[in-house]
Amino acid sequence: MAAERNLEDLYPRAPRYEIELGDNQIVRFAHMPKGSKAMHTRILNLSESGMAFLVPYLTAPQEGEKIKVEFSGPNTEPMACFAKVVRVEIHRTYHKTRQPQTFKVVAIEFLNLHPKQRQMLASGVLSQLQKKHREYLRDQAWNRFVWFFLGMGHNLKALFSRVFPVRSHSQTDQNDDDKHNNYIDV
Repeated sequence: MAAERNLEDLYPRAPRYEIELGDNQIVRFAHMPKGSKAMHTRILNLSESGMAFLVPYLTAPQEGEKIKVEFSGPNTEPMACFAKVVRVEIHRTYHKTRQPQTFKVVAIEFLNLHPKQRQMLASGVLSQLQKKHREYLRDQAWNRFVWFFLGMGHNLKALFSRVFPVRSHSQTDQNDDDKHNNYIDV
């Protein structure tokens, strides 16, 4: 049987950073014909090669269309560039009133991004991914610590009694008498 290869093995993707609440989530985009009205929307994820963002259902650009985008990446200055729409998907959510809402997720690939912009974007995304990785490792260490002690459950008292032996008062008094007697004997 022939070895199957994933598409990602042949064309590796740039690491994606999922935009969080504290990040700048705003992207401004406009269709290519000059004079098109610019729209503001929310970024979902970002990489050095592209991004994905949400748009209202009826205002989404078409797959293959070229658009202009302006945004700020994590730890970067604002930048503007042209992009090509590579994927458009339907995204359904619910409003707080439990009414369904339909949006489209638009995935774009940056076109002719200046090398300085690409480097700035790559370093900003990488720094955020490293920060998330450190947080993950810290959380995993804490979880292991908690699970260790929870897993011990009923043995926890036995563990502490071995590590920190507790002596009764009668044992303490007897040991103190023995120490005192050692000093008296000459």
